[in-house]
Amino acid sequence: MFKTELLIAWRYIKSNRREKFISAIAAFSLVGIALGVATLIIVTSVMNGFRKEFTERVIGFNGHVALHPLNDSVNYEDTVQQIASLDGVRQVVPVIEKQALLSNGKSVRGALCHGIAPDDLGQKELIVDGIQSGDIADFSTEDSIVVGESLAHRSGLDLGDDVIIMVPELDETGFGFVPRKKTFKLVATFKSGMHEYDMSVVFIPLEMSQKLFKMPRMVNTISVFVDDPMKISAIKSQIDAKFSDDFHVTDWQENNSSFMKAVEIERNVMFLILTLIILVASFNVISCMIMLVKDKEKDIAILRTIGLTRRSVSRIFFMIGAFIGIFGTSIGTILGLLFSMNIQKIQALLENLLQTQVFSPEVYFLTHLPSLLRPEDVVVTVVVSLILSCLSTLYPAKKASRINPVEILRYA
Repeated sequence: MFKTELLIAWRYIKSNRREKFISAIAAFSLVGIALGVATLIIVTSVMNGFRKEFTERVIGFNGHVALHPLNDSVNYEDTVQQIASLDGVRQVVPVIEKQALLSNGKSVRGALCHGIAPDDLGQKELIVDGIQSGDIADFSTEDSIVVGESLAHRSGLDLGDDVIIMVPELDETGFGFVPRKKTFKLVATFKSGMHEYDMSVVFIPLEMSQKLFKMPRMVNTISVFVDDPMKISAIKSQIDAKFSDDFHVTDWQENNSSFMKAVEIERNVMFLILTLIILVASFNVISCMIMLVKDKEKDIAILRTIGLTRRSVSRIFFMIGAFIGIFGTSIGTILGLLFSMNIQKIQALLENLLQTQVFSPEVYFLTHLPSLLRPEDVVVTVVVSLILSCLSTLYPAKKASRINPVEILRYA
């Protein structure tokens, strides 16, 4: 009996000249479901990618746990050694972070100066992998400096150029007060993928930064990198218990809590909004099915008289709606997956065709449009689409099963 029901359902899906209008509505319903599913998969993958890229790049610069000394008498070297001995800690980096002015004699720009030991900078994968020009190995002398690519480009800097770092503090001399400054030689430029960092961050040797900012044997931040950022609470608790008297301890989740919550809320809201596209397409399925039931009343009456049960009639029209939902969801899933996996190529193609920047780093912080496909998100999208599509067929299928063949054939 199932084969017979399936055959009848397939026959009703295929249109004849008299049913062109109904078939057009069915086609639009299928396209609507496909577009809704594809859009939902694409937007969800972009939101996931944006969250992942932003988190990784922020952590790559600032570490998973940050310790800020509460007084100037703290021995940071002993602290670094004690933290490095903890289980789960991958790297501990003492840093001096200070605002400064960068000048090449032609222009002056604000910069965030990071004083860091050459060995520690060489272990920062985000920087080492993003070197655009020069060699990180040259960051070994007191007068060497590494600058973000965007900042170097805006300032007109090339490798080997002299870079003047001016500190917003004054030194008293015999001729009065003069700004404190130091000339460095540009040895490398980097691109981190975060426009904000590429446009503002410079690295200078830690010992020189201690002299420049008059912080002898001191740092103002100790960055801790761990093996598993998602299990940061346990390590932070150990560090807090040991060093809370001398340091203010924060972790990356605490420092970026507002952003992470905003991204999660936006992701959930976008999911709900885009699900409405599928819901609207499902209403089209309902209207299409009701029209089809009305058009096939005589056929239904004849089928009932030759022995087809109400349940069989209901299943036939349920299958028709399910076909539309399944095909639409399948096409949308394929389109969404292909688009998400090739989104950067599509971005480059659109920028070449339109001769404009589709994804501005100044607005979105990242230098490219990220995408991260998660199987669970795709499964949820497919399930939601199928459920809405199948639910939309229940009323028309029930209506078809309640048709009285006697009444229909009497006036036929």
